Amino acid sequence: MNFKLTTKTFLAASAVLILSACSAPEGNQDVAKLQAKKDSLVQLSGNINAEIKALENQLIELTGNEEMVAVSAITLQPRTFKHYFTVQGNIETDKNALVFPETQGVVKTVHVSEGQRVSKGQLLVSLDTELIQRNINEVETSYSLAKDIFERQERLWEQKIGSEVQYLEAKNRKESLEATLATLNRQAGMGMVTAPFAGIVDEVVPKVGEMASPMAHVARVVSLNEMYLKAAVSENYAGRVQEGMMVNVIIPGVDTLKSTIDRVGQFINPENRTFEITVALNDAKSLKPNMYAALEINDILRDSVITLPSSMIQEDFEGRNYVYVLSPDGAAFEVKKTFVSPGPSYQSATLIESGLKAGDMVVDKGSRKVVNGEKVVLEAASSAISAMTK
Repeated sequence: MNFKLTTKTFLAASAVLILSACSAPEGNQDVAKLQAKKDSLVQLSGNINAEIKALENQLIELTGNEEMVAVSAITLQPRTFKHYFTVQGNIETDKNALVFPETQGVVKTVHVSEGQRVSKGQLLVSLDTELIQRNINEVETSYSLAKDIFERQERLWEQKIGSEVQYLEAKNRKESLEATLATLNRQAGMGMVTAPFAGIVDEVVPKVGEMASPMAHVARVVSLNEMYLKAAVSENYAGRVQEGMMVNVIIPGVDTLKSTIDRVGQFINPENRTFEITVALNDAKSLKPNMYAALEINDILRDSVITLPSSMIQEDFEGRNYVYVLSPDGAAFEVKKTFVSPGPSYQSATLIESGLKAGDMVVDKGSRKVVNGEKVVLEAASSAISAMTK
């Protein structure tokens, strides 16, 4: 008598049975009926797997040949798990100033050119202040005379010569001219436009002979020494973002910098439900204000934990996560279905909160072909593979 029933034949028959059981439910079936059908299918699946295993054992007994599936496995080792989330930011600087004249006048001299480095207080543009200068010269002449008269009147008054009224009039005349002279000098100074801080002249607007006005800027001065990145972070991360946290600043096409969070805003914007954070950018000479940047924030850092490639974690009919762990059994290995509790994932790696430990051998290649309790063999090079040791 030839034994011709094979596992594949049984699987085909079982598939037909399952497909017939999974036929589309009537539109009027309620949740209870659907749940009952699901439970019956889960039970049927378990029964099928058990019968497959029994048939395989019978085949082994009849033929004396045990054809075992070859799988690969990774050996788990503790490692550091880092999780990042990304937000968009904008590079800014507080030293980006439009410089305006304080008075109206004709541009007499432009002292700098675009791209030139300047120091704080350095003269940028001079306006024509000839009329004011004439008034200053006239007042200086009158002031010199008033000062001389006051000094003489003061000496006489100290000797009790002359009247007090004469002394007070001379004093008042001198002080009045001093105030007028100070005002005129201040007005003349308004025609001298200077740099508010040390930096680079990024823009020069007027040309010699044009009219300048307090309503229009004449230059832009920018300093790149104190730049920072400002980003808006979702309120969902409010409890996980703190000052001093490490971040990666990614500027497309330029560079990737490492820095820390300097400031965390205490106000949630009601319009977009975000709060602001600020990251210092020291020695970032290649950056410019208003450049776009992506900010990677390390919100989870755990040492000596178990992680797995996310693709290795499977889910059963009841929504439970599991992997297959190998247990030595002579020259082969026995497959054990092991339930796990996955945590957060980052870059295709998932943190395993519970269910696995260091040294466990988890089935990688071939995990979709095995069942719980099955005997398997390792592929030639798989025993040397070690998980997540990079």
